[in-house]
Amino acid sequence: MANIHDNPNRDAWVKKIAAANTLAEGVKLLTDFRAKHLSPFKTDFSLELDGQWIELKIEEKVALLKHKEFNDTQFLNNSATGENAQKVADAAVAKMNATTDMYEAERIHINFRLANKPPILPVNVFLDADRQLGTKLMELRNTDYYALPLEELRKVRGVKVITLQ
Repeated sequence: MANIHDNPNRDAWVKKIAAANTLAEGVKLLTDFRAKHLSPFKTDFSLELDGQWIELKIEEKVALLKHKEFNDTQFLNNSATGENAQKVADAAVAKMNATTDMYEAERIHINFRLANKPPILPVNVFLDADRQLGTKLMELRNTDYYALPLEELRKVRGVKVITLQ
């Protein structure tokens, strides 16, 4: 009996993931996949049902490649791109602290997550930075977020209303 989770989308991605043999290839595959298929700004909706499963499989591959290519000190202190993880996190937090626009803060937070969610950054560094970014975003949002009428809020956020007939 076939596995309920087997399908052509997943099979194709399993082959793509297997073809990534270096950490650099794995990181590129993961960050491109997240931006194209999982971001609020995504450009491809074809993997709605399989996207998170595929992301998980790519993350597993990147983690294994990171373990293979990094020594213990690098593994705990560097991003998968080789940069100092704390410096990457500090740069995002500094950028967030410099903004007073909640929409820019949302973009900073979203882009940080897309580019750095583990296994790209070590978990301890990522979570602390994500907490700081989220705190600042909530502080900016909590000031009259719902003061705009719904139609104006949609316009400001660039929402396209889709109606089913």
